Amino acid sequence: MEIDVSVHQAQEPIAVMHIRGEINATNFMLMSDKAYEIYQHPARNLIIDLSEVPGISSTGIAALHKIALLYSGVPQNVQQGANPDFTHSSNARKRVKLLNPQPEVEKSLETAGLKLFFKIFRDLDSALASFQ
Repeated sequence: MEIDVSVHQAQEPIAVMHIRGEINATNFMLMSDKAYEIYQHPARNLIIDLSEVPGISSTGIAALHKIALLYSGVPQNVQQGANPDFTHSSNARKRVKLLNPQPEVEKSLETAGLKLFFKIFRDLDSALASFQ
């Protein structure tokens, strides 16, 4: 898996995390760590570009959940045993968006019950505009 990050200036900075490759047990921490790094600086708004991710494992889904908790303001020490209902806070939904997940990834999100939670966009301009 490879990750590139770009930052778009708006009222508040918006980071776009472009991921290429499968997200699985061997690399999910890379995604989580990069999201944490972005959260610390430069942006508290995140778009996760899944357009080049052909598949995601349950550990990848868990990493997305952890990222949503982080961006919703749930403290790191609470995340370990956090109830998934925390993820459904409007604050998390406002702060983390998904861009163009491939059909297999979208199916995994749906199976995990997260597809309804995350706002999913098909193009970057719409995703960026959703933060206004």
